Amino acid sequence: WSYLIIKAADKKNIEIIDLHQEKASKKELEGRLQKINPTLVILNGHGSDECILGHDDEELIILNNNSDLLKGRVIYAVSCNSAKKLGKACADKNTAYIGYDESFVFNIERKYLSQPLKDQRAAQFLQPSNQVSLSLIKGHTAKESSESSKKLFREAIQKLLPSINNDPHAREDAADLFWDMNHQVCEGNGSLRM
Repeated sequence: WSYLIIKAADKKNIEIIDLHQEKASKKELEGRLQKINPTLVILNGHGSDECILGHDDEELIILNNNSDLLKGRVIYAVSCNSAKKLGKACADKNTAYIGYDESFVFNIERKYLSQPLKDQRAAQFLQPSNQVSLSLIKGHTAKESSESSKKLFREAIQKLLPSINNDPHAREDAADLFWDMNHQVCEGNGSLRM
């Protein structure tokens, strides 16, 4: 899912710490945040109002447990509901938290489950979502990055509107893109950059 983000960061010679699969654990994340002290943290995983999950649904960041590790950074969490309480609690003048205050909806074609980058239906959701990270990597502020993402959500919705009566997925996808756009929030200091 993050291939294009990693590629963009690599082009800018930005050091990437990719904690995927079993490395997406609380111990690994806490260790990297403390040792490397990155200014930008991108989290992709299931979530709730108070936590973000990693591999095998292990709780990685938990409100009032280790959430202070996110302070002083720019965070983008593609994690359902995490901006509702966790993001608000982390957000301050030294921290920007971009995330979703409700579920992040993502529609896919089942035949592309193992090849998500080939799925054009999924791309409608991936491109606007990834735009936050890509914009941050280019040096834009947290607020600008969120707005850039929302612009792509709007464009994707507008592209679907003429097909609403012909395409069996167009209505659902347009509604879900609108939902994601409206529930992406930027908490804290939106003027922060990576």
